Amino acid sequence: MKRDRELLAGLSRVNAEIGNATIRLLTLQVNDAEYAAELRQLGRDLVRIGVVLAARAGELDGLLLDPAELLPGPSDQPGEPS
Repeated sequence: MKRDRELLAGLSRVNAEIGNATIRLLTLQVNDAEYAAELRQLGRDLVRIGVVLAARAGELDGLLLDPAELLPGPSDQPGEPS
């Protein structure tokens, strides 16, 4: 489906941008304000693509999720027991 190909192409662009953002983050570590802004933007980009992917999955199988359900809850934090 054309729409899914476009969605996956967008995911590919986000994936490539993660590498670029990582390099920027490595060079910005000495500036806390810029580093925080870059981390925040990367987080936003990842959340956006996650919401779009989950919404498309919901269209396919009828399981619609509130975007907030994609965010980790207290027991979903890395290193925390489930």
